[in-house]
Amino acid sequence: MTAADVVLLAAYASLLVEIACFPVSSEASVAHLVGRAGAPTSPALAAARGAALPVRLACYLLPTTVCVLLFLLPLAVTLAPTTRPFLAPYSTPALVWPGLAAVVAGRALTFLSVLQLRRARRQAALPAGLFQRSRNPGLVGMFVMYAGLCAAVGGPWLWLGAPVYLRNMHARVLLEESDLATRFGAAWRDYTLTAPRYLPVPGMR
Repeated sequence: MTAADVVLLAAYASLLVEIACFPVSSEASVAHLVGRAGAPTSPALAAARGAALPVRLACYLLPTTVCVLLFLLPLAVTLAPTTRPFLAPYSTPALVWPGLAAVVAGRALTFLSVLQLRRARRQAALPAGLFQRSRNPGLVGMFVMYAGLCAAVGGPWLWLGAPVYLRNMHARVLLEESDLATRFGAAWRDYTLTAPRYLPVPGMR
């Protein structure tokens, strides 16, 4: 096992710790959207949960399953190198360490944002810290991690799956924000004027 493999496995271990020990519930989770768990607080969520089951499965469960498989692909390549010719035949050695640096940076950003979000929810308030720069810093961290995985592991499947991942997560964000707008009202609207949805660049506000 190489040093690069160790770094990659450590990043995935941190992701497992986050999911197991620091979960952050979402009104736009698969359980809520497919299982209709809970009472929707916004028209957008109500429409999503009220759709026919085949529609909900196709719109929410299937894309999420694809995304999970995409994130498992680097693990498969690392733990079973014989799968690389099929799973990641197009790789560039010079991009491995820059890619891993992005993976680590993305994980750090997401983990810190999760801690800040949990603190804000305990206080029943809008989050501070990283959330003053972006309304979804944790997701920005996951995007950075995914880009790092593409660079470190190679393609084509991770590259081809990127639009699916981005579209799926963006759709969830829109539903989650519709819920927040309903719950926090004017405070949320004021917040959106100062903090961009993702990054303070054109097209990502």
